[in-house]
Amino acid sequence: MGAPSDPPHQYRPLWIAGAMRGRIRRDLEPAIAGLPELDLQELGWRLAERGDSRSERSRLLQSAAQQLRKLGLIADWRNERCAVLDEQGLELARCERGAFRTLGLQNRAVHINGYRPDGRLWIARRSQQKRADPGKLDNLAAGGVSAGESLKRAALRELWEEAGVPRHLAAKVDFPGMVIHSVRETQFGIHDERVIVADIDLPASFTPEGRDGEVEEFLCMAPAEVMAALAAGEFTIEAAMATRESLERRAAQGPHPSRGAAPIE
Repeated sequence: MGAPSDPPHQYRPLWIAGAMRGRIRRDLEPAIAGLPELDLQELGWRLAERGDSRSERSRLLQSAAQQLRKLGLIADWRNERCAVLDEQGLELARCERGAFRTLGLQNRAVHINGYRPDGRLWIARRSQQKRADPGKLDNLAAGGVSAGESLKRAALRELWEEAGVPRHLAAKVDFPGMVIHSVRETQFGIHDERVIVADIDLPASFTPEGRDGEVEEFLCMAPAEVMAALAAGEFTIEAAMATRESLERRAAQGPHPSRGAAPIE
């Protein structure tokens, strides 16, 4: 999913470590202009970093995030730090996850599709208490990748917290190498996310059970039922992408595809 060709709001780039890493809405600039951590220059906003220090960039971004929170410009403060990565996947800085949208920074999330031996999927319905997309259908488990966390560790954590999948089962999670880029506008800025798709084959005896209150119920749905729900817009945007990709990929593999886990640690 790409950025809209004619977005409702105009943006300026945010430069970090010598490259454009984010974007800031122009109508928010009067409030942001007073932040000492950010400089407005001819080519856009620049993090006021001195030298090439990851810790310094992290300090500045976290300080900016705290100021944005005081200004009411962060919709959902998580008390969780995520990493800003360069093109090679190396960490440049880390800061509060809730600031990523306001600053237009790219984040990462794992979305795990859960399958039964008969081909049906375990689908989560998000809690009505969730601020984002309450009551929408979702993957078995999904969530952001924290700073310093591997993809597999993030998947194991989310599988346990959201669906009660014990580690000996969760360790079988398979990363087929599918990454979907999702870009869309949100309340205060841009949601820019790399959606890492994963699958897990679960035994017939296993029934998911939410542990963190984020899931209202789990539904066991046949692929045809899932496709109908996708067509009806019942899924969250990113969950719809991950679910459709998984169903289409597994259908193309045939009735007995190999389920060997990819070597992601």
